[in-house]
Amino acid sequence: MPKSDLEQLAEWRTLGARYSEETVHLAKRVLSSGNAGDQEWAVREQLAIAALDLGQTQLASEQIETLYGKFPGSPRVRILDGLKFEADGDISRASAVYEALLKEDETNITAHQRIISLALPSPSAISSLLSYLDIFYSDPAAWSLLSDLYSEQGLYSQALGALGHLSIINSWDDGVVRRCGEVAYTLGDYHLALKYFLRAAEMQGGKETNVNLHRTRTWWGIKLAIQRLLDSPNLETSVPEDLQTSEKQLRLLDELATERLLDAGGQGVDVRRKALCEEALTR
Repeated sequence: MPKSDLEQLAEWRTLGARYSEETVHLAKRVLSSGNAGDQEWAVREQLAIAALDLGQTQLASEQIETLYGKFPGSPRVRILDGLKFEADGDISRASAVYEALLKEDETNITAHQRIISLALPSPSAISSLLSYLDIFYSDPAAWSLLSDLYSEQGLYSQALGALGHLSIINSWDDGVVRRCGEVAYTLGDYHLALKYFLRAAEMQGGKETNVNLHRTRTWWGIKLAIQRLLDSPNLETSVPEDLQTSEKQLRLLDELATERLLDAGGQGVDVRRKALCEEALTR
């Protein structure tokens, strides 16, 4: 049975879906029919956001004004005001709205997120993110973004620390562990990078697991870290000596990595050919 316009809009709100053009069309039709019932205010808020997405600021302003009439001083409506200022390019007024909301309630998650968004890609976003994470520690997307921002600034130790927090929250995510390996590799700690890559490979499953680009990337990380360690075995590392991988183990792991990459078939074939060619030349 087809959904009604009202049901479709409610579903998109629940999913957080931003079908802006369709939302504007359906919401205007629902509101003009007078059949929105007790969902009228949610629909108007949804319409205002969709209209701003499409640059229809006049339509958005009409909804915001109506919402203010029903909910004067509402933080949610004031957020819409901030979004409208953003759409108009008035970033200072938008920031003022969000800062005022946070002074009243530091747990206003949307205000925090908008301030962070306005600061990107500037390094000043880092301090905003840290303030946000002091309150909302369990937000994995925020830790991931913080790690990326640190990496962009060349602060790889801090980036690795942010990923450590992320791995606590998403302990099941092998992609986070692989990213730890990549940051450690960039930092030049190849023993540590190898341990992260090996842990990611373990989490991704054995040879019988379906090949995918993430697994291939992990095995490439293993191979590249091993090559660095074989070429320069005395590089500085944070891994204690008794926990470091021996040369014999490195060579066995290198053979295993080559096998896994060959099993990958066409996954990353150009890079694979290049590395295998270089490996042959060094033997």
